[in-house]
Amino acid sequence: MEERDMLLAHMKDLADRAARAGCAASRFLTPAQAQSIAEYFKYKRVALSFEGGFDEAERTRAVFINSDWGEYNRAELLTVLKIVCRPQDSLPHRDVLGALMALGIERDVVGDILCENHAAALVCLPELGGYIAENLTKVGRVGVAVSEIKLHELPAKQENLTVKTDTVASLRLDTVLCAAFDLPRGKASELIAAGRVSISHQPCLQPSKEIGEGALLSVRGLGRAKLLEVGGMSKKGRLFVRIRLYGQ
Repeated sequence: MEERDMLLAHMKDLADRAARAGCAASRFLTPAQAQSIAEYFKYKRVALSFEGGFDEAERTRAVFINSDWGEYNRAELLTVLKIVCRPQDSLPHRDVLGALMALGIERDVVGDILCENHAAALVCLPELGGYIAENLTKVGRVGVAVSEIKLHELPAKQENLTVKTDTVASLRLDTVLCAAFDLPRGKASELIAAGRVSISHQPCLQPSKEIGEGALLSVRGLGRAKLLEVGGMSKKGRLFVRIRLYGQ
């Protein structure tokens, strides 16, 4: 059985459990997994939502709820931990994740990790919060203190955002990549062929793939871009586009 089929079968089990017991939730999902679930979820009695602790969270839990049961408590699904170190030290995302893995923590029990200077916040399963708070004493060589905070105390996700306007000959993937990242056509094709490009979290190997408004383009090593708007046509027959760049 393919990985996606196994994932969807597990989600069906959770939905069936929610139909009987009221509510059931998955572990943390990647954006691609969440999208697959959203596309294939078709249950009349059970509603589906995704919870990651804040808007635009990348890693989320799929939450299935019986509409006759009522609402769920987000605090029972998510725990937020704040990690702090000395002001002269820093907590890079990679180091925080590595420290968690060193504790035997699996990636799917932890959601997004938000790092800024000498502090970080992470979302995790409630049953892991106490273990992490007690055992995470160092991130790399940096000593840290960990405490639980409320969901509303999560810091805003910091991203370097810019919006650019350009024109493209078409809405082919390679053409839009060139406009978004200022790439030569050949380089865009190389990145696609190498499997480094995804459209809305789904890998794509087709340079000629047509994309539309709202598509999120991810390029390993370059960052992400979102096609915000497709406008009218220029005098030279090119399409006006607005693209948001997120950086690495």
